[in-house]
Amino acid sequence: MRVLVVDDSPVTRMLLRAVLEGEGFEVREACSGDEALQLLAGFTPDIVTMDVHMPGMDGYETTERILESYALPVVILSASIDHRASATAMRALEAGALAVLEKPSAPTADDFADRIEELLRTLRNMAQVKISRRQRRSEASTASGIPPLVAQTAAQEPRLVAIAASAGGPLAIKALLQRLAPQPWPMVLVQHIAPGFLPSFRDWLASLTPMRVCIAENGQQLLPDVLYLAPDHHHLGFAANRGVLLDDGPPVEHVRPAANHLFHSVASHFGRHAIGIQMSGMGRDGAQGLAEMHRAGALTLVQDPGTAVIDSMPRAAIELQAARQVLPPEGIAELLNVIAAHMVVVNGSNGRE
Repeated sequence: MRVLVVDDSPVTRMLLRAVLEGEGFEVREACSGDEALQLLAGFTPDIVTMDVHMPGMDGYETTERILESYALPVVILSASIDHRASATAMRALEAGALAVLEKPSAPTADDFADRIEELLRTLRNMAQVKISRRQRRSEASTASGIPPLVAQTAAQEPRLVAIAASAGGPLAIKALLQRLAPQPWPMVLVQHIAPGFLPSFRDWLASLTPMRVCIAENGQQLLPDVLYLAPDHHHLGFAANRGVLLDDGPPVEHVRPAANHLFHSVASHFGRHAIGIQMSGMGRDGAQGLAEMHRAGALTLVQDPGTAVIDSMPRAAIELQAARQVLPPEGIAELLNVIAAHMVVVNGSNGRE
């Protein structure tokens, strides 16, 4: 596997080269965004690791420039999770980077082995991804069959929207949130993201929408038109009273929080009074849970794989016949808006009991 390491620190480049070459990778180095672009004119890596702060173009700008010309997976490596670094990392995700990780520190650090293992696993997984950057607008897919679906779903009076996303998810979530009208139900999101970056991810989402965005807390009762994020290291589910129930049990599908945990809990406690959405991501997390929501009578929506940066999670849900509708993010937003408006006009409902 060929890796382009982009980092302005000679020490970091030396460390990453030693680790990656020790695993049999072919490594090229760039000390700046400009040098990275020059190298890419004659070198095609399988994946790019990207520093956040560099002289000249930062990690966000460099990622954006790379993805304008090359369909390459980019993984952001941040030396810290302070506000400035994390904010730049979130912008790089917005530009199309697939993941953000905290950069491995010195080999003497207690967590060095864990960080190296996480880095190698991420690079191997993401290097297999075929990047699909151009999203298709599919008015045709939103035009067929929606009115009966709207009436049926509105009559069921949804009380929650549950969303799952992983790699490539931030782009899809951005497209969704920017088109949403005020929502008469709370929304809950499981987004696979490296621990420590969630507060900056929350702030970035809040900049995209007038909807309030917060990290869910145990025992919390959810409010309409608020987006709740699953916290680091905890699965998010619900108790019998439909309050938030956080669980630090073992990972599911190798992740925690897990979309399957969320969807299974929503199916159990909300049944047909819920909407489930599966978006861009690698792997199968969420597919089984969404299928359970479908069996419980909930409206289940899956992002059109052709519009996803990574289509594994949407395709896994479609293969299990978990999707009532397959739509691009813009189409999902349109459908939610129409259902919400129909509830208010026809039922006079605000989505709460």
